[in-house]
Amino acid sequence: MQEQKTYNQMRKEFQESFFKTISPQLLIYENERKKNLLEIKIYVIIATLIEIFMIFYEPFFAFLAAIVLAIIVIFIYIEKKKNFESKIKEHIMPLTCKCYDNLIWKYCDCSFENLVLPSCIFPMFNCAVYDDNFKGKYKNVNYEINEASYINKIDSNHKSVVFKGALIKLDMNKSFKGNTVIRPDSLLHIPPKLSLKHTTLEDVNFEKKYDVFTDDEVEARYLITPSFMERLNNMKLAFNAEKVYCAFYKKYLLIGLSVKKDLFSVCSLVKPINDSKQFFVMFEEILSIIKLIDYFKLDQKTNL
Repeated sequence: MQEQKTYNQMRKEFQESFFKTISPQLLIYENERKKNLLEIKIYVIIATLIEIFMIFYEPFFAFLAAIVLAIIVIFIYIEKKKNFESKIKEHIMPLTCKCYDNLIWKYCDCSFENLVLPSCIFPMFNCAVYDDNFKGKYKNVNYEINEASYINKIDSNHKSVVFKGALIKLDMNKSFKGNTVIRPDSLLHIPPKLSLKHTTLEDVNFEKKYDVFTDDEVEARYLITPSFMERLNNMKLAFNAEKVYCAFYKKYLLIGLSVKKDLFSVCSLVKPINDSKQFFVMFEEILSIIKLIDYFKLDQKTNL
């Protein structure tokens, strides 16, 4: 039987693969990155000259012009970065995924969208947007990572972002029967649906940060242990998340890590194209999920 790699071994192998394989491939795009950055700088110079002209000759409209010009330059930067990043990811992500066992990357996909609403992991929403998607297998356990945004649109002028960040699904090879939900702490502790009730756990610090709703209190107390919360917190740190959501539903563990940044971004226009930090951050994010699989021993099909 093949010996299981330690986390440090996995980390070392990824670093070696990055410098030997991924980095040389990235350098092919360095001149293109510099060209894009130069074009952005030219747009900034042009916008600055226009603003100076407005200050001297049309001072009344100078402030408005500054706002409009700034928005235009920012929009151009975002579009250039997005197009550049899309081009590179198509080439680089397959190489990056080879550093993990059975990991596949693609754009704009989510295979378990039908689980999100009924699991009650998030408040109600009626619009979903997906970006990066990873599907992998570790110790014969399937997992999926989605960069997702869920939005509640009331009408064309009113909408609210319910969640933005990383949504993770782990296949729980366990026979738990209840629906247990963990959400950020709220004032009124209102259950997301009638079948779930607010449950108080013994951990005081945990109670200050989270609400727990469940239809099986005994099972919820078995699942939400101090060790589980420690690993969940490690995922929060790895993704630099502001809020954590979690749901045990239909033999799946769903985890939402709310972040403002663009996740899995590997193509900054202002840094060298082969800057290693962005790739090592992505590795630690995925490794934190693998650690949770090990914690639950999801490869073992036993009852809780």
